[in-house]
Amino acid sequence: MCLSTQSPVGSEPSSPVEEFSVRRISSFMLLRTQQLSSVPKTINSQDFRINDQIAKRTWYKYTIQIDSLEFTVKIGHRNRTFSAEDLMGFNNTGNICIWPSEETLSYYVCSNLSLFKDKKLLELGGGMSCLAGLFAAKFAAPLAVTVTDGNKVSVENVQAALHCNEFACPVACKVLKWGRLQGEEYDVILCADCLFFDDARTDLIECLWSCLRPEGVVLVMAPKRGGTLDNFIAQSEAKGFACKKVLNYSQVVWEKRLTLLENCEYVDDLHYPILIEVTKV
Repeated sequence: MCLSTQSPVGSEPSSPVEEFSVRRISSFMLLRTQQLSSVPKTINSQDFRINDQIAKRTWYKYTIQIDSLEFTVKIGHRNRTFSAEDLMGFNNTGNICIWPSEETLSYYVCSNLSLFKDKKLLELGGGMSCLAGLFAAKFAAPLAVTVTDGNKVSVENVQAALHCNEFACPVACKVLKWGRLQGEEYDVILCADCLFFDDARTDLIECLWSCLRPEGVVLVMAPKRGGTLDNFIAQSEAKGFACKKVLNYSQVVWEKRLTLLENCEYVDDLHYPILIEVTKV
């Protein structure tokens, strides 16, 4: 039997602004969202500019539950629409909703906190939330976390969130263009749904090579989406990486996938995020 439903049933969607998205399947229902009744208090911020940015946002609590444990992060949403200037010159796909790849990567992080303990961590292309990186920074006790996006508007939004959450380590947020390489290296790199633009793939792989320590690992979460995932793997292996494709990385996510397969609007190729573990040979 084929069910025709817009999203899975049983929880709130992972984005409070679903109407802005054209996606048929918007969530694996791993995240609960709750709008906060007031602006959260800042953590050690006397910066008027930051406090003003915080006040201009509507704030939500994002919660992931693993068995009896709950993990929460507060994220603000801008109260105005994006101007053409805001959206010019960068890929803004991460700027409206929490996409399934970021959702499942965040769930994977919260399910495997020991992987990040005492590690130096980088998130690439985190959009307006950088959720996976922030969950790691708050709950996994890493050495340090840097979350990034190629867009200054996204970075400003995450910087506001940094002042409204208490983290277990130093956390930085900055603009990082993949084609402009930096010298700093990391133990773990997180990357969600960043593979679907062919013209950016080479820059992404070069950035991963430059930023990853010899014994480090990149955790990429993305759907097949035609040949984009396989093209990334082939090009990464040509660069000198080893890539391991993991289909069943969480029994909870896998069971939700099996349920979604009965949904007429669900397309596994487009909607199911696959985990790719990338290491240097």
